[in-house]
Amino acid sequence: MKTIVITSPGWIEDEATICNSLFAHGLELLHLRKPGADREMYEEFICRIAPRYRKRLVLHEHYDLVQLYQLHGIHLKSHQADRYSGYADFPVSISCHSLAEIKALPFRPVYCFLSPIFDSISKQGYTGTFPELPDLSDIPVPVIALGGLTPDKVDGCRQAGFSGVAALGYIWEKPGEALSRFIRLRTPFVMSIAGFDPSSGAGVTADIKTFEATDSYGLGICSALTFQNETTYTGTHWISLEEIRRQCELQLVNHQPGYIKIGLIENFEVLDRLTGFLHQTCPGVRIVWDPILKATAGQVFHENPDIQWKTILERIYLITPNTEEVHRLFGKNCRLTHLQEIAREYQTNILWKGGHNEGPFSSDYLITPDGTEKFTVQKGVYDKHGTGCVLSAAITSRLAQGYPLAEACSKAQLYVSGLIHSNDSRLGFHLSGKTQEITKPHPLELNLQYITAPKAGVSLCEQVEAVCRGGMRWVQLRMKDTPVAEFLHTGRLIREICHRYQALFIVNDRVDIARELDADGVHLGKEDMDPREARSILGDGKIIGATCNTWEDILLRREQQVDYIGLGPFTFTTTKEKLSPVLGLEGYHHLLSLMQQHHIGIPVFAIGGITETDILPLMKTGIQGIALSGLIKNSNDLSAKTAGIIALLNHKSSPQTITL
Repeated sequence: MKTIVITSPGWIEDEATICNSLFAHGLELLHLRKPGADREMYEEFICRIAPRYRKRLVLHEHYDLVQLYQLHGIHLKSHQADRYSGYADFPVSISCHSLAEIKALPFRPVYCFLSPIFDSISKQGYTGTFPELPDLSDIPVPVIALGGLTPDKVDGCRQAGFSGVAALGYIWEKPGEALSRFIRLRTPFVMSIAGFDPSSGAGVTADIKTFEATDSYGLGICSALTFQNETTYTGTHWISLEEIRRQCELQLVNHQPGYIKIGLIENFEVLDRLTGFLHQTCPGVRIVWDPILKATAGQVFHENPDIQWKTILERIYLITPNTEEVHRLFGKNCRLTHLQEIAREYQTNILWKGGHNEGPFSSDYLITPDGTEKFTVQKGVYDKHGTGCVLSAAITSRLAQGYPLAEACSKAQLYVSGLIHSNDSRLGFHLSGKTQEITKPHPLELNLQYITAPKAGVSLCEQVEAVCRGGMRWVQLRMKDTPVAEFLHTGRLIREICHRYQALFIVNDRVDIARELDADGVHLGKEDMDPREARSILGDGKIIGATCNTWEDILLRREQQVDYIGLGPFTFTTTKEKLSPVLGLEGYHHLLSLMQQHHIGIPVFAIGGITETDILPLMKTGIQGIALSGLIKNSNDLSAKTAGIIALLNHKSSPQTITL
């Protein structure tokens, strides 16, 4: 579910600082609502929000600031619905107080606040107007619950069909606890019903570790005690269905998870009865079933699957078999077209895992009633115990957080890839990336980017280490015509260097490699993938930059909603094979002037043949910064050259006195 926070109607000390912390811990959208505050006060608040987070701000007033600061969108009250046409260029949300109001809207908002659902915390006497949670089944827009929202009410809102919750009073009644309260509010509960593996490489303990590392709270139900380590399996003690139910019942008293993962189960009869019980006691639950038919160590379960088990699929949201399990469950000659038919017949989804298939790459296929999607990563050198369990647990966690199924499967594949690469043993380390967003800058906070290029005697990793040591906080890895395996190997090393220096790491051109490396983003040339398609692959949180040379390019990039523009070339450069017409200072002045006239606020970085004497004149054209390759790479001391350029950009030295 989407979690939205609305600012306090009054002014709270350090409120903007608190909001920056909320953003850093995953806040998707912040509604800036300060009744009676003038435009200057709004602008002052916006300027206190870190530039990297401003695209998550929604304004309730002074809407012209949305375009000026490149904010997310605007919010209207229901009586302002007729003003929508004037703001159609931005995402527009709206507040309503009844289902009839929502149905009568003259436009379709991106979402609608419905309030008050419960008694308000921030407004005394403002009581909930819904004796029972409303039926949203025939409402054509996503509805966000507002009013009296506390963590114990989130599960009920989800079951009622709300797309998210918006919090105000619960967050701000104790500002010192705002962050911990937000984390509690947005962290979903998920459940794993699986075997206990003493090695914790698989089973319920591995699931709990995965849930924790992927930002969910895991409830664990034991379905079997296994006698095994990461290489040997000697036996199973099955937990009876009654005992499994008893474990579940106590947890379901206080928590109603939207997603439950089922792993090792004694037989299909138990699975049938268990799924029926879960749907009865936890209405609306979606079940992810990892059909464990054979342990990694060789133990085989369910020797002769009864064909009747297929009726269970009607209660399963997603099944995650590997190739051997696909053949045992659906037939040795099963193909994607056959699985597509099954998905349509039972209105379920199937993720055909490809980790055990031959070849250097692992491809998972998501088959839904509507089509098929493919996700690919390079295989790791070392096998890991329990990767299937971890994959389905990571999917369950991401689904509970509101990610679409395809994105949840993609993110889970990357999580497992990281687990496989975490060490050289059969037991992987669950490494969380929770703090990454907190420490790294955003392009709007930077004025210099380094683009890698080959240099005799100096590897790309050595280059990046040197420039980061000199203060560089944004690196673009450019490796034209390089085999994928080599690109990934170098990329992992450079990603770690950037992480150590808290620097942004993006990849040139290759969206697939940027995805597998979990890079901070990608830079796309004029002949590369459409940035909108790249964003759909990488996710909304990634940086998408793109090259421009003409005014028409800039207009296209605005339509494609890129995060920054690489504008050039400034002059002739030897690092590009296909060179567009050079712009020179006059070209930059002209294009930046047009952008200002048309209120296009996308950050612009100059690129292409820039020398030291060009930097200050270029900065005076209104660009955000510059992207350099040869000027730094060709220096004898990359660290010193980087430090000197940063000083020049920050006006700490003059061109006459600076040492480069």
